Amino acid sequence: MSILTKPTHHMLVEIYVEVDDFCKENEEIIQKWLKSSGLVKKDHTSSLTLSEVMTILIYYHFSNYKNFKSYYLEHVCTDLRRDFPELVSYGRFVELIPRALLPMFMFLLHRCSKGRRTGIYYIDSSAWPVCHPKRAHCHKVMRGFCDWGKTSVGWFYGLKYHLIVNQFGELINFHVTQGSTPDNRARLLFQLTRKLMGWVFGDKGYLLSAEKRAMLERDGELRVFSKCRKNMAKQDMPLEASLWVRKRGIVESAIDITKHGCDAVHTRHRSVTNAFVNLFSSLVAYSFIHRKPTTRINIESRMIGKPTQLVKAA
Repeated sequence: MSILTKPTHHMLVEIYVEVDDFCKENEEIIQKWLKSSGLVKKDHTSSLTLSEVMTILIYYHFSNYKNFKSYYLEHVCTDLRRDFPELVSYGRFVELIPRALLPMFMFLLHRCSKGRRTGIYYIDSSAWPVCHPKRAHCHKVMRGFCDWGKTSVGWFYGLKYHLIVNQFGELINFHVTQGSTPDNRARLLFQLTRKLMGWVFGDKGYLLSAEKRAMLERDGELRVFSKCRKNMAKQDMPLEASLWVRKRGIVESAIDITKHGCDAVHTRHRSVTNAFVNLFSSLVAYSFIHRKPTTRINIESRMIGKPTQLVKAA
């Protein structure tokens, strides 16, 4: 049973309308990329438009299906035949998926840009294993892209995806790296936070040296707070920030929804391109969820009966 709410026809229409408008606005860029990318060897026209292909891929992540072939044959070709009257065979649809790589990536960035810049952000990463660790020596599909990494759960062979969300659970930015990439790498954090202003909260993996902190915080425009280790002195932070940092579980909830609700991670990929399309489409699907995990604080109730404290400006 999916942890997402049951998909409705209204949601399908909402996804298609926004995807179709986006594809029409960027049609010239998409067509130019299709001709130069090499992913599409034969640019045959299809009865299914690019917008319809992307909509079907995104809508898959709202279903209870864990196998795309079953979803397409048992659900799309039967229940959604009226919405997509020009459906193609499953084999032909698989051939059309690589065409959605760049448009899906661009559309995901577009959805991230619509997230509210509230000044309160949470960052975390999650493993994207491509196979069981015992089969890593014979894995061929994602070889050259993957690496060994380690999380609190243990070792894995694959990639990592990094997410930033605000306190309303809205997706703000994302990045995909090799499994061995540390969370506090300066270049990675700069790419994720370069357009943000306010506070960013992370776990112990985001402890920064003085040099990295100076580069990221840009003279006080951004402040990065992280949970300290037991043998470290507590980080000096404003009172309100000390309350927001306790709500860091919201980003873990968002990642859990993308992994188990939107089926972002599985080890059945047979194509590198289609694997990335699946990840991007799952994150897009998450951005369309209306009831995302949210959090808030009541700083006034926290201050009742306590002496006045000086709160430093961010």
